[in-house]
Amino acid sequence: MINWKVRFKNRNWVIAFISQILIVAQMVLAGLNSMGLVDFQLTDAIQNSILTLVNAIFVLLSMLGIVQDPTTKGYGDSERALKYKDPN
Repeated sequence: MINWKVRFKNRNWVIAFISQILIVAQMVLAGLNSMGLVDFQLTDAIQNSILTLVNAIFVLLSMLGIVQDPTTKGYGDSERALKYKDPN
């Protein structure tokens, strides 16, 4: 069984979950529109507006240090990564 309380405490998981929910919503709307069940279509203007908003949110989260490297504990770089001269 999935422990949702633990998952929602992981910021990386929450960000990925929200983005996946938005992708699924977009796919469902596109499918319903193609079947003629809804008259709502995501135009290029709407998609660009959403993309701009999501990018702005991720930039803000990155600046605050909330979006982090999931391979390291905490928000800093590992001791090994700090010693790199070139990307490994």
